[in-house]
Amino acid sequence: MEFRILGPLEVLDGGRQIPLGGAKPRSLLALLLLARGRPVSTERLIEDIWDGRRPDTAHKIVQLHVSSLRKALGRERISTVERGYVLHLEQGELDVDRFEELAEAASGAPPDEALKQLRAAFGLVRGEPLDDLRLESW
Repeated sequence: MEFRILGPLEVLDGGRQIPLGGAKPRSLLALLLLARGRPVSTERLIEDIWDGRRPDTAHKIVQLHVSSLRKALGRERISTVERGYVLHLEQGELDVDRFEELAEAASGAPPDEALKQLRAAFGLVRGEPLDDLRLESW
């Protein structure tokens, strides 16, 4: 599976784009991706997604979005942890991690090899990071 944030948020599985739903579930996934494997509390997700204007049913809505993301990504991808959630990523699944690895490989490499690594890194960039979510307050 490939998670892309260097441009509009996308998730690909075997080259096929996985539908993620509307702005709120996409925001939730983006926040979990930005945490890079660290747990994110439900309260933090609610605060960021609704920018302090939380609906009374915010906890339930987050649970529903997590459930729909689990259906789309696989149940094992998002775990419930004490008071929150964590997204499990394997090495190289997040484009920004691959970008950083390629840029690091270019550092100190012979010029021809460095150029190759940097071109590969910049080839991962499809636009502004999380461009489709740029109007979100977070």
